[in-house]
Amino acid sequence: MHKRILLILFTFLFLFLLPSITSFAIVIYEVKPGDSLNKISAQYKLNVKTFAHLNGLEKNDKLVIGQALIIPGSTYYVRGYESLWDIAYRHSISVELLKSKNKLKNDNIIPGQIIRLKI
Repeated sequence: MHKRILLILFTFLFLFLLPSITSFAIVIYEVKPGDSLNKISAQYKLNVKTFAHLNGLEKNDKLVIGQALIIPGSTYYVRGYESLWDIAYRHSISVELLKSKNKLKNDNIIPGQIIRLKI
């Protein structure tokens, strides 16, 4: 019960306070049948132990279907002065890969747009 309250509080802080402090955002992942910490962390290229700790879990904990997990660093909020090249360079991703992941037809982005970094 305490873990769930902490997760809700942590999620609230990230969703409402963090975007005003930094340009990173998070994704909330809902656990599906067959999911495990190992499987989800591999899918998002995260360290299992760090991913578990971020979500108030131990790396061998069992997940519950419908459980909400935080996936850090999956999206990026575009700031007013940034180009797609700036974002790609900062995250060591090619512009073409960013365009492909985000289904962009050209390099044009606008402030406030959300760019997916990890899929």
